[in-house]
Amino acid sequence: MNYLKDFNLTDEQIKSITETIIESDVDINIFKYDSDKVIEILNLFLQIGVTNLYNIIITRPALFCDTVESIKKKIDKYEDKVELANLLNEDALNLELIGLL
Repeated sequence: MNYLKDFNLTDEQIKSITETIIESDVDINIFKYDSDKVIEILNLFLQIGVTNLYNIIITRPALFCDTVESIKKKIDKYEDKVELANLLNEDALNLELIGLL
């Protein structure tokens, strides 16, 4: 999962993410072997200005089981992307606002 370093995540954060995924019963293989999908989802958040990707992953690792298209549609339903990014940067639990929690 070293590709997560490209998103400015540290080794310690990646270790924490791995532990959280295992504890949450999310299929770790998504993060290990479907890195393209994980990267694409993380890039969706980056494109709207979300910077706390670590908290997004930790708060909702099951999010990455969803399809990229589904997540994009949910993000697109929220008209004010700047406000959405601010809300998600403030608290990853605000994923609930767009049906991702």
